[in-house]
Amino acid sequence: MTSTASEPGSASVLIVDRSEETRDVLRTILETRGLSILEAKRGATGLELLREQHPRVVILDLEVDEGDTTGLQGAYEAESRRDGTCLVMLGKVKGSNRSDDNTSSETRHIIEKPYHYGPLIRTIEQLLEQQDTAA
Repeated sequence: MTSTASEPGSASVLIVDRSEETRDVLRTILETRGLSILEAKRGATGLELLREQHPRVVILDLEVDEGDTTGLQGAYEAESRRDGTCLVMLGKVKGSNRSDDNTSSETRHIIEKPYHYGPLIRTIEQLLEQQDTAA
């Protein structure tokens, strides 16, 4: 579990990915944009950070843990709905709760793999802008 110092009023993003390289690239790009970054390489650790730190956006690689990702995905979806956190899931979404009216397209986004960092960063920035506009 890693976190960088949070400046007052700065937006925070939680990156949950087992790849250190991916976390490093995203952290570097997002920090240059003035964002505070939280990191986890395991799904359970990321869920803890989500509950404790309340980031504005969560980037969740669905392959963060070996095995069935449906439970992990469901836990993140439920927590992000409860917290009003935008959730960006990387990979193929299984057993999606699409019928759940509380999971709106404004808070849950899916980016299939393989992905490019540019569109992912733009998605994060757009989500933060939407939150700022709504506030």
